[in-house]
Amino acid sequence: MSYTYPPATGGIETFTSLMRESLAARGHEVRVVTEIEAVMPEDVDHGVLRRPGRAKLNEAIDWADLCAVCGLSLHYQIPVLLRGKPHTITHQLWQESQDGVASARNRVRLLFCRFGLNIAVNRALARDLKMPALTIPNPLPGEIDLGPEIADRPRDVVFLGRLVREKGVPVLLDAIGRLRQRGRAIQATIIGDGPLRGELERYAARLNLDVPVEFRGRMSPAESHPVLRQHKIMVVPSVYREAFGIVTLEGLAAGCMVLASRAGGLPDVVGPCGLTFPMRDSEALAELIGKVLADPASTIAYRNAAPAHLESMRPARLAERYLQVFERLCFYQTAKGMSRGKAIRQTVEEISAQTQK
Repeated sequence: MSYTYPPATGGIETFTSLMRESLAARGHEVRVVTEIEAVMPEDVDHGVLRRPGRAKLNEAIDWADLCAVCGLSLHYQIPVLLRGKPHTITHQLWQESQDGVASARNRVRLLFCRFGLNIAVNRALARDLKMPALTIPNPLPGEIDLGPEIADRPRDVVFLGRLVREKGVPVLLDAIGRLRQRGRAIQATIIGDGPLRGELERYAARLNLDVPVEFRGRMSPAESHPVLRQHKIMVVPSVYREAFGIVTLEGLAAGCMVLASRAGGLPDVVGPCGLTFPMRDSEALAELIGKVLADPASTIAYRNAAPAHLESMRPARLAERYLQVFERLCFYQTAKGMSRGKAIRQTVEEISAQTQK
């Protein structure tokens, strides 16, 4: 159950579609309920229900052994709770603002989360929930293909993502401008689209860069991966507490040296495979870009760490982790007849103990 789903694009959309595919590949019948209104040829085969009415929604809930809610949604959580189904909630976003204050609506959403088993995509988010929660990262889209050595790549810097304020593209452009002032011309590519594209193109033009920034627009993963492998560095300059940042995995899988904001879950996602810089600090970012370009050999250890780091985030592996949670929760709540709260606590304790071994 996800309020957003393809053809919409973003991290939650990628997560839900990959999990549907991976769970179905293991022989489980999966249906998807979403609020995204669209018509896609594969919807019937994939069991996708788009904006179902109350009767259809209740029918889908009654059919399921368990409901997996991706992202907080009272539209889904309340009917699931009323119909007594075991359910999980995967937290893909912080519900508090940057100063740690949650709106009244989000406080109500979090209150209803106490009636389901909570899964967060990073450890910091799990700690901030102030309730029992498991941590399972998001899956890697596509394959691991590190491509040419960084020193052999023709272009310098790439950004991949939606062109919205939270993604911090101006921080990257400012860093490129600072490097120009120091006599360093940067070959940069922006992959993605969004409401800020025109504004960002004009801002890049005002910087009078020696090499214009190339805006490539929206690209599918199959299209973007070969482009990523042409670049030495991927920058993830988010200016908010990014919960995960799946594009970071895409950059690592393409062999890029990843430089990401030190905020939210990005340090966890980057792991030992890249470097972080203070959020909104274009000077610190410029320093890192300059150092990597001046000494590509310094990135070898980070690049070598990527395959092992990414293996743990293969969709098949994460699907197995989710299935383990689903099966234990259903066992305790349905087969053993435990109360909802006791079944949730027992499952979290059991899975957490196994993870720590």
